[in-house]
Amino acid sequence: MDSVFSLEPDEFKALVVETGRAFQSLGSVKYGVQEQEEKSLLFRRSLYIVENVLAGEPLTIKNMRCIRPGLGLSPKYFDLLVGKKVNQDVKRGTPVSWDIV
Repeated sequence: MDSVFSLEPDEFKALVVETGRAFQSLGSVKYGVQEQEEKSLLFRRSLYIVENVLAGEPLTIKNMRCIRPGLGLSPKYFDLLVGKKVNQDVKRGTPVSWDIV
């Protein structure tokens, strides 16, 4: 008694076509910065040194801030970096990067 839910050939063809369209509409996931986002990266916030820091001194909430432009490390690393010592003298206005820690 499967005739109730069986498909006719034209209905089956439509099912195949629509299934293909549904699969194509899923697209693909792309991680990282997309080409369209590159120009807007400067408008994001990032970490900067806001006071001169000598080699061996720790990064603190007073000498490091999250400001624009987005040339430094992401703000998500702020708590991780607080307390870490810098390995070189760093001038005020320098974007924070991994090579200074």
